[in-house]
Amino acid sequence: MSDVGLFAIAVVLLLACLAAGFRRWGHADLGPTGSGTVARFVLVSTAIGGILGAPFWWLDLTPSFAWDLPPVASRMLAAAAFAFGLAGIVVLERPSEARTRLYLTLIVVYLVPLALAAVLLHLDRFDFAAPVTYGFFAVVVVLSAGSLATLARPAHAANATAPCAAVSAWLLIAGIVLGLWGIALFGAPTTNYPLVFNWPKDPLSSRLIAAMLVTIALAFLLSRNDAGRARLSLVFAAAYGAGVVAACLMNMAAALLVPPLYTGGFAVVAIGSLLLLVTDRGQPGHVRVP
Repeated sequence: MSDVGLFAIAVVLLLACLAAGFRRWGHADLGPTGSGTVARFVLVSTAIGGILGAPFWWLDLTPSFAWDLPPVASRMLAAAAFAFGLAGIVVLERPSEARTRLYLTLIVVYLVPLALAAVLLHLDRFDFAAPVTYGFFAVVVVLSAGSLATLARPAHAANATAPCAAVSAWLLIAGIVLGLWGIALFGAPTTNYPLVFNWPKDPLSSRLIAAMLVTIALAFLLSRNDAGRARLSLVFAAAYGAGVVAACLMNMAAALLVPPLYTGGFAVVAIGSLLLLVTDRGQPGHVRVP
């Protein structure tokens, strides 16, 4: 089947799943920020699109993304998509004003710097004869603009329960480390130091990975004083960390190169986040179920 045919099937599948998503979550109480049609569209579309897109990118199918990714980077993209999808479902199933605003903020932080870098520095990487290229830019523009327009509404302050000390410390330390790593990778992706800069000859793919590092870091840092946000951020990070480790293990099984810092670092992120999710669940003064 041609790339156009596969793209058309993906669009039809997405529209069908979006219809089901709006049927389930179209009347969810997402707080004042998420009350508008645009906000609901962004939330549901990101959650559904992330879950649907993850298998295509995990399989590293040629027509599934706007530029050709190394196999492990494609699977790390799939992990990011799944993390956004799972976190979006958490927000939609257990909505609140704080979690809605955090999720929209993460969409902006992930997409906007990547889009600007792609247009200003890497436009030559895109094949404008391929329909997926237009799909990529359409998704980025719609979700970014919708999130920014929604976040422009005044925030409604609410009382927040602080997470336990262990969660706050984890979010602060891991957030700083991941933030510095992501900023370095995004700002200097061609640095010849493979432990940290894994694709020096592919700066656009490096910036794609860096955008997720910065996004998780910001999620952690913005959640240190709010138990509901903290739990959402831990779910988000655990899903991505587990996906990155699985992607690296698949490379090992295929006798391909594995980025050791990514494997070890995100194993720590996944395990640490999961342990805190399990051990603090339901404890007074600790992280509560969203």
